[in-house]
Amino acid sequence: MIQRRTDEQTALTAEYALYLVELRGADFAFTYLDSCKVPRAILARALQSPLHRRHHERRKQLRKD
Repeated sequence: MIQRRTDEQTALTAEYALYLVELRGADFAFTYLDSCKVPRAILARALQSPLHRRHHERRKQLRKD
């Protein structure tokens, strides 16, 4: 149960960081994530082009044969 709460909190923090990118810029959002002890990789992946991200995520999934 604690893990789920942590994941939800991380998700909310990442969503707010995306909002901060629009308002104040990426550097400010990364600083916010650092202060919340959330990995920067979450925001970096979200800022990548959606096409590149989808292709990479598709390759990671196992095939269902």
